[in-house]
Amino acid sequence: MIKGGHSFYGQEIGVLVFSQNSPRALGDPGHAGTFDFQVHYEIVDGKFSDLINGSDEIKQKLVNAVRNLKEKGVKAVVGDCGLMSLYQQEMAAEGGLMTISSSLVLLPLAWQLIGKNGSVGILTGHSELLKESHLRACGYDDSIKIKIQGMQDEPHFSEVVIHGGSELDVNRMRADVLSAVEKLTANSDVRALVIECSNLGTFSADIYERFGIPVFDIVTGAKLLRYSLNPPRYY
Repeated sequence: MIKGGHSFYGQEIGVLVFSQNSPRALGDPGHAGTFDFQVHYEIVDGKFSDLINGSDEIKQKLVNAVRNLKEKGVKAVVGDCGLMSLYQQEMAAEGGLMTISSSLVLLPLAWQLIGKNGSVGILTGHSELLKESHLRACGYDDSIKIKIQGMQDEPHFSEVVIHGGSELDVNRMRADVLSAVEKLTANSDVRALVIECSNLGTFSADIYERFGIPVFDIVTGAKLLRYSLNPPRYY
């Protein structure tokens, strides 16, 4: 029996995206081809800079966006900007849907999976903009060892993501990402990596192949939510 009440069906995972016209590659949650299931997009009037310090206004916009998706029949939500982590609790509790606001939600999980041994690397868009408040809102505490590497000094990333360039060269961006991860892992005990910046999930496979460490990005979170809503039936 199929119950009515919604205008569309079959899109159980919602993706919150900001109202910016950035180029998107496969692997970025802002590109629908990234997913092997259908998703529904909800555009939030804002930009990543609104979440550096946050405000009641942007918090309410994010909560309302989750509520809108719930009213449409969506069952779970992921965010397209890692700094949405600032309002993880509010989005999930007040929005009323399972929510992974940011891949940073996976940070405590990654720490557990490596046996609380070594450290978890965080690849972020800008290391000076990612604050302790963004981490703690997602379950980070002082027992979790982390190492943070920003992308702000990588030329093509800075051009496209930070300064709003309109043309993305996948190969140049790949080179930037691998350069940053090289810096992160050099002479360190990083045993897993969380990619905070959702624009960089395109290169998770490149990172694993080059450095041999497990990689967690926001698409990891989306697939986790999808599985929780549609576990396989074995008998």
